[in-house]
Amino acid sequence: MFSLMLVKLLVFLLRHASCLVGGDLQRVFSSGDIIIGGLFPIHSQVIINKTGPPTKMCDPKSLDIQMLICSQAMIYAIEQINQDSLLPNVKIGYEIYDTCSSVSMALHGTLKLMKKKTFVEDQCVVMAPSNNVKAVIGERSSEVSVAVARLLALPLMTQISFASSSELLSSRSKFPSFFRTVPSDKHQTDAIVQLVQWFNFVPVGIIGSDDEYGKYGAESLSDSFKKNNICIEFKEILPADFSKNHLVFTELQKKLSSWRAEAIVLFTKASNAKIILEEASSVNASRTWIASDAWSTAKDIINLDKLSNSVRILGITCKRHKVPGFSDYMTHFLNQENMNGSFFCNLLSLCPFCTTQPNNQTCPLFASEAENMPYKQHFNRTSLIDFIHQDESYEAYSVYMAVNVIAHGLKSLLENNNVTHFPPRMLTEAIQQVRFTLSNFSNISLNKHGEVDLGYDILEWKTEGKINIYTIGTYENSSILLHKVFPENKTVTQFNCSKSCLQGQELYVMHPDNPCCKGCISCKKNYFSTDGNKCEPCQESNHSQCFREKFLPWTNGFSITLAVFTSINLVITLLVTVLFSLNIHTPIVRAAGGYMCFPALLSLMGCFSSVFLFLGEPTEANCRAGLPFFSLSFTVCVSCVLANLLQIFVGFAFTLKLGYWLKRVNKPVVVVMVCASVQVFLCALWLVLGPPSQKMFEDGYILECDEGSVVFFVLSQVYIALLCIVCFTFAYKGRTLPGLYKNARFVAIGMLIYLVMWVIFIPVYTQEHGMHERAIKASAILVSGFSILGCHFAPKCFILLWKKELNDENAIAEHIRKHLEKKDIKVLS
Repeated sequence: MFSLMLVKLLVFLLRHASCLVGGDLQRVFSSGDIIIGGLFPIHSQVIINKTGPPTKMCDPKSLDIQMLICSQAMIYAIEQINQDSLLPNVKIGYEIYDTCSSVSMALHGTLKLMKKKTFVEDQCVVMAPSNNVKAVIGERSSEVSVAVARLLALPLMTQISFASSSELLSSRSKFPSFFRTVPSDKHQTDAIVQLVQWFNFVPVGIIGSDDEYGKYGAESLSDSFKKNNICIEFKEILPADFSKNHLVFTELQKKLSSWRAEAIVLFTKASNAKIILEEASSVNASRTWIASDAWSTAKDIINLDKLSNSVRILGITCKRHKVPGFSDYMTHFLNQENMNGSFFCNLLSLCPFCTTQPNNQTCPLFASEAENMPYKQHFNRTSLIDFIHQDESYEAYSVYMAVNVIAHGLKSLLENNNVTHFPPRMLTEAIQQVRFTLSNFSNISLNKHGEVDLGYDILEWKTEGKINIYTIGTYENSSILLHKVFPENKTVTQFNCSKSCLQGQELYVMHPDNPCCKGCISCKKNYFSTDGNKCEPCQESNHSQCFREKFLPWTNGFSITLAVFTSINLVITLLVTVLFSLNIHTPIVRAAGGYMCFPALLSLMGCFSSVFLFLGEPTEANCRAGLPFFSLSFTVCVSCVLANLLQIFVGFAFTLKLGYWLKRVNKPVVVVMVCASVQVFLCALWLVLGPPSQKMFEDGYILECDEGSVVFFVLSQVYIALLCIVCFTFAYKGRTLPGLYKNARFVAIGMLIYLVMWVIFIPVYTQEHGMHERAIKASAILVSGFSILGCHFAPKCFILLWKKELNDENAIAEHIRKHLEKKDIKVLS
């Protein structure tokens, strides 16, 4: 039933072909015993001819130079075979049509190739007495090839595409006479998967187009990514020619800025890729783009002015070879007078070459003759020759292979039957068995899907004044190999998405709206990970030494001791705060700083409280908070002590030369705020640029905290040490002050305790990376806080509790008078 319907459709198309496409197609012809048909999109667009009945015609402005050269490569290959001894006494001719990238026009051309009658056309070609087409080369796009292959499947006429790579065409049951000299997209998708894995792109995106090439390629690529556990952020299937759809283009503009994929695979034709990359450059969407073979060497995109230098492009293309002798042939061909039998004849009737020395030729080649032409699109002969010499695409060689495949099939067929009149299906059967060497380096054979698979080249675009394309690797025998070493890409993406974690950690989804963007989290109890990707239960893990939580727990004697002492110090600090609040208006408390004692005591309580952040299991939270919290608390405390020492020193420094400027800075609140703000700034930078975090040491068995940025850790501690040195200096300078005020000896001792403690801590810390590292930090913090509590506040508490008689203004005045008299300083009554 299906075959009957297809035959009826064929008859209808034969009768009404001119209604479908409007007039006759552009055609070149050369006679022969056997004719090879050709379908090439010499022009890339069709337009509606509005003069008379609306009909389709090729748009002369849309000339595709690459396809023009490919059509000439077919003619060149046929001429070479006719001059060779491969097919003695048999001349091969050709009949080639311009399909204009249109399915309907390609079908029209196919029907003409299948007709059995003689026809003559008034064109710049040799006239054909008959039509004996046995095989067809083309088309370029998969969408057009699918339509053509359905027609040619009826007589089982051989069709060999030089570029159509859709997996759909691999079905021998649907397309029994279809062959191609390029690998199917199944191989291309596998190459792209391995390329993504090699560069460790996380996550990736896919953009395809709603045609046979883009749709099936994107679907196949998506399935392959999923099988290989490659996270896909998005898969967009755009219309086949979405540039004409304003709504789709507007949506694309919005999405380009929001996508977080580190690499995006563009599986679509060159015209779509050009629009996408132009827009990506305008929104500064810096990422890696992976080009499918349809546009990986597209000249229109390479020459884009808008292409940003920050855009990195990697590409896949079929292995590229030069057609032997073709460049010299084309140089001679373009310089000859007669170009009959080629599309150049038809083309130059509308688009002449630029020249300044006109002479008589068969076809018009002069700029002066273009004045009356409908489209004044001129071509420079030298530039065209240079283009051919520099051509980096695979398509011309693919056409060359296709002609040779047909020729070797004919050789095998004619060896057994020397008659050139045979049904096309016999050639199809013979082609399936061909095996030969081409150009002394290509071993050509067709696999079970009717494909020639020579592998792929891996490309990289580099901007060096202009964009140059370099081959950086190959894909052969299902394996990718890069020719140079690239830096490892295993840390995080530009969007702060983790790619792998340390041993004992696993990846987890940070944002529900983007499952591909992940962070790191420690394995739970009795779980372990060796690869930093996924935690497994210990009893099921093959790892001989499963993860154990090796840190100093709360139940450890050392932890208990630290917790007890810390709690005692917190209680004492709280009692001191209560004692000072009850005696806030007394001289001793005012001499200790008055109300400034309370921020000092509060920050001292914070300092002691930070010790608890260093005990028990290290978590991401207590690792990040521990050291910065201590640094800020202790800085505020030392700043309050400094403000108090400065206040006392200035009050008794009237004989010093520096007394004047010291009195100007004698503002305790300002001193504390300025000193503390520096530490706040350092800690803020520390937490933003390189925060402390949870970390595994010793092959994943010791759970510890990493300080993050060593620079900011050192700067914060050095700053505290600097404040302590300043306090020590003021305490030493004030050793001659009245004893009730100065506390010089105790304050100096307190500052020295801190400095010595942290000097001792440095070598111990650099050597100890184990279970006791955090306990050592906690001990240093505990001693530091106790030095302030014991040396600055304890003497004042002693007077408040056991020497109350000294906490009197008259007693203090008498004490100061006696002190000054000893210094031979007269005191007024």
